[in-house]
Amino acid sequence: MEKSESNQSLVLDVVIIAIAAGLLVATSKFGLETGHPATRGLGATMGGAYILYLGVLFLLSYFFPRRSFVLSFLDYVCRKSSRPAGRAMCWLYFTLSVIFGGALLLVGMGVL
Repeated sequence: MEKSESNQSLVLDVVIIAIAAGLLVATSKFGLETGHPATRGLGATMGGAYILYLGVLFLLSYFFPRRSFVLSFLDYVCRKSSRPAGRAMCWLYFTLSVIFGGALLLVGMGVL
């Protein structure tokens, strides 16, 4: 009898989604709205943290694609849905999140 091994962790998926949902709720609660320019404050800071968190998830999906369902989905997005398709797209998405998330963090802190 063969036993299929699954290294995917449902607990890790719940933690990943809970952190993302918490950051997203905090972003909207503290005043960052779609279609309005970001202003200094906690809303923009939380929005920047959310974007950086998504970029880190893409980077983790490059190194650990089979660790959780969320990371394997992000790996699938990079390999099948991106143009050009490939695992290296994780690095592009991570870089874009650092640029845009970092800029939003700086706006939220009042530096920009």
